[in-house]
Amino acid sequence: MLRLRSMSTPAWLRDPRAWAAGGISLLLLASLLFWAIRAHQRTEARDTLNAYEPFSNPPLELLFPASVADQPGASDLLEPGSRERIWAVRQRGGRVPSLEVRLTSDGRRWFSTVGNRIIATFKAGERSVTRILLLGGTFPSRQIGFEYSWSSLHPAMKIFGEDAPAPGETYEGEALLYYENDAWRVLHWSTPDFDHAVERFRSLAPARR
Repeated sequence: MLRLRSMSTPAWLRDPRAWAAGGISLLLLASLLFWAIRAHQRTEARDTLNAYEPFSNPPLELLFPASVADQPGASDLLEPGSRERIWAVRQRGGRVPSLEVRLTSDGRRWFSTVGNRIIATFKAGERSVTRILLLGGTFPSRQIGFEYSWSSLHPAMKIFGEDAPAPGETYEGEALLYYENDAWRVLHWSTPDFDHAVERFRSLAPARR
């Protein structure tokens, strides 16, 4: 009768240290793979925003009344534009005091008066995302937080005074991306510091007639 020879287990398989080393190696490999994927996702998000012209070279979506209610803060907000000779502000008395804004010849190069509204007709400048701070969301959407800076600004951006962005300074923003037709596209973004400066003009109340 034939006897089956028992095979002994290799020594390294019986060594707990070998199992521990193998486990650590797998964890390191998984970590490296995770960070490689995240780095690729950050690069994708940064490149998607920077290639999107409405973000990287945005039109200044600014409009405000040509006849403004003379409320606290309105005159101070309009003062930088007057100082830069983009518009002239005349105070009008009467039962309801108001501020009349009239574009100068320089101002008409960059703004238009339509009815009782003054509308910007230029692009704010050029900016780019420099770092992705946060990645979130579930595919096919992706929420990101980012840092960005302006490389250049239109001269008329001086109307914002101290609220104007400064080239080279770092600011933060958020965006929502969506994957569609084999590509990421930008659905929405916000840049709070810059948006706040624009919103202050939009909140100017029209004068009562």
